Amino acid sequence: MRTWLNRTIGRQIMSAFYIILAMLLLTSAGVYFYTKQQVQGAKQELATLNEHRTNATNLYESWQSLQYEMRGFVLLGDDEMLEEIKAKQQNIDQQTTWFEKNAAFAEEEQYANDARELYDAYTTRVMPSLINYVDAKKDGEVEEPFLQMATLGKVTQTPNLDADRKFNIDTKSAADMSSSIVDMETVFTDYRNSLNEKELAAQNRLGTQVNSSQVLGLINLAVLLFIIVLFVRPFVAKITRQLRQLNRESSRLAKGEDASPIEVLNAKDEIGELTTTFNLMAASISNQKSQLVSSNDELQSQQEELVAQQEELQTQQEELEEALDVTLRNETHLRYRNELTETLASRETLTAYPAIIEKLISITDAEFGAIVFLDEDEYTDIVSYGMTVDQERKLLTSSLSLLERARMHKKAVRSTKQVTSDHPLPYPYSMYETVVPVMDPSTNMMIASIYLVRYRDQFNEDQTAEIWSFSRQLALSLLRMRVFDEIEREREKTSKLLHSIREAVMYIEEDRIFANRPLLALFHHPAHDQFNDEGLMTLDVKIEELAVQVDQHDAFLEYMNQVCSHQVPTESLSLSLNKEERFVTLYAEGIHYGGRFRGTMLVLRDVTVETEVDRMKSEFVSTVSHELRTPLASIFGYTELMLAKELTPNRQQRYLETIHAETERLTGLVNDFLDVQRMESSQQHYHFKELDVVAMIREIAEFQVGSSQTHTVLLETDDAAVEMIQADEQKMRQLFGNLINNAVKYSPDGGEITIGIEPADDLLRIRIQDEGIGIPRHALPELFSKFYRVDNSDSRKIGGTGLGLAICQEIVRAHEGMIHVDSTEGAGSSFTVELPIIQENPTALSPTLEITDFE
Repeated sequence: MRTWLNRTIGRQIMSAFYIILAMLLLTSAGVYFYTKQQVQGAKQELATLNEHRTNATNLYESWQSLQYEMRGFVLLGDDEMLEEIKAKQQNIDQQTTWFEKNAAFAEEEQYANDARELYDAYTTRVMPSLINYVDAKKDGEVEEPFLQMATLGKVTQTPNLDADRKFNIDTKSAADMSSSIVDMETVFTDYRNSLNEKELAAQNRLGTQVNSSQVLGLINLAVLLFIIVLFVRPFVAKITRQLRQLNRESSRLAKGEDASPIEVLNAKDEIGELTTTFNLMAASISNQKSQLVSSNDELQSQQEELVAQQEELQTQQEELEEALDVTLRNETHLRYRNELTETLASRETLTAYPAIIEKLISITDAEFGAIVFLDEDEYTDIVSYGMTVDQERKLLTSSLSLLERARMHKKAVRSTKQVTSDHPLPYPYSMYETVVPVMDPSTNMMIASIYLVRYRDQFNEDQTAEIWSFSRQLALSLLRMRVFDEIEREREKTSKLLHSIREAVMYIEEDRIFANRPLLALFHHPAHDQFNDEGLMTLDVKIEELAVQVDQHDAFLEYMNQVCSHQVPTESLSLSLNKEERFVTLYAEGIHYGGRFRGTMLVLRDVTVETEVDRMKSEFVSTVSHELRTPLASIFGYTELMLAKELTPNRQQRYLETIHAETERLTGLVNDFLDVQRMESSQQHYHFKELDVVAMIREIAEFQVGSSQTHTVLLETDDAAVEMIQADEQKMRQLFGNLINNAVKYSPDGGEITIGIEPADDLLRIRIQDEGIGIPRHALPELFSKFYRVDNSDSRKIGGTGLGLAICQEIVRAHEGMIHVDSTEGAGSSFTVELPIIQENPTALSPTLEITDFE
């Protein structure tokens, strides 16, 4: 076994490790299981003590509850309480039996015996006596109001009692009974104290056991440390000593010194083998060293010959590298020229100016430069490379700069300048500049210039000629881009014009359809929201799909078939879209250019407004005719009767009153028409003055409701609401007269009309509410339009021109106010007018004024 361990160091180390690990595991496991067993025993003991204490407490509380129940039974004599007493008696019996079975020590056994004796004495003496006493009171044998011990002894015969008994419960003596109960409390207290003492002892034992476990763990660690110091440390020290000696002798070999032989302690392990091998290697190196010294002299002479050959090869290599460098520069120069030529020939030259000036600088070996653009003798822009903002500004603003010289002479110019010593560039003494103009061949005018700067030497003739060739290419590129820009601007202008006109435009060319923005909006095309203004948009729909929205479907398709067959109709076509949502007039024009027919332009003119105006005019004529005919017929009829017949004075008076009323109605209609005409032509004049709105509305209400027996007007206001406004009194009377008249007129069944006046910040709010027929929800948006009438049977019966509310709205707007309506069909309407307040009126009106029964 010892021989097997000595063969390798790894076996020795691992064996020591395994032994230490095994000892550590065994001792740790012993300490762990010992501690675990002791702790579990202590926990079990504490749990048992806690259970016994809980049961003892429950037994004590059960005794207390039983005594309270017995007292209640004696006082009340309730049989249900007797049943609960018997249940508690049985529970106490079970708890006492548990202590008799589970008594674990002498004090607990004594407690169980005492509890049983108390139970027997109480259940055999006290409870029967009390039950008999209650029965005697129920039977009338006992009439005393309080329990007397002597009486209790009479109803129950006292048996012969043991003289040595612990609990001397005597039904004839209250003192004996009380002392016995006190004795029971003492027994319980003594028992609980004994449990506390045992629990404290168990806790102390548990602490002692934990401390013992910690001491055992420390002893275990100390033993392991002792083993490591005793066995492992000498083994590690021996290995470390041999390795240090090997390291020291290896360092001597590395420095070229001779190494001393090292003693081999154990030839069988790795270090012994390594030491043996090192000794052999050191001896071999020493022998080879002497051989190398002899051959070194021979190699030295050969090296000198090789150095001479290497110098010759180095000279040849430098010549080849110089030639390669020239070739690479020429190749790069040609590549830059090709790239510059391609860039100048492309359409995107405007975006490539920085690359162009950079390539020019690379080709000419310049330090920095710029391309300066000229338009109508003004320098419009500069694109530079390597220049600061200050240099660009000086180049553009100096009147004596090279740019002006090149523009004047129309040829390349050069300059040499001395610069300050603190200049940041690497050649701070002289700056060589050149400017080559870019000329327009057609006008021989300079349109741009190329500006380049070098610090090493001046630009030679070849370089200047090369820049001239580039300037000619740049001129052609700039002119071409000017043409492209002009074309692009014209295309953009045309596109803007097409999209700015209100008519919808559709262009058909070779089965393709193009459209402007108004056409997309007219046909509710989904691409309308994503539309851009870059030319006409190609529609991805067919004519049949557009025809779906046209009410005159067949006529539209026939018209479009003629267009698609290149037979351009000469007449226009009137159409309506989406069930007369829009009205349009369609006409077509053929487009010819390049000597042949190219396509057809269709224009759809939106005539919805004109159509609506024509419709409104027709309705207006019809309404005016109807409204004027009624009073004129009445006037004509009554005057004819008065002329043709002899009438009594009363009847003549009645006819004249009717004629006067109809004439007044006719005058009102004509005045409404004239008001609308003046408002539309902005010829309506207003005479503003301070006005008491409350007094005026009360007067108008009295006048409007005076002829009605079925309407009641309620005017609601308060002291704070009496405000003065700046208004035209005549127009205000017309405004509120129309609103109150409508409230009366559109309440044919009568009802209450409420007029509320209240301030709201800097406005005076007047609300007129009726209980009439109401207004349909769909009619509310058009209610204030001229000539608009609600289209239902109730409104047609009432009549009117549809101008009253339009006039009211114009009057309110002229007074910088607002008017709006809330209505529920069948429940009534509420019109609200808001007018600006100028000041308070000190005169106060009554809070509520009811106007009714005007006659």
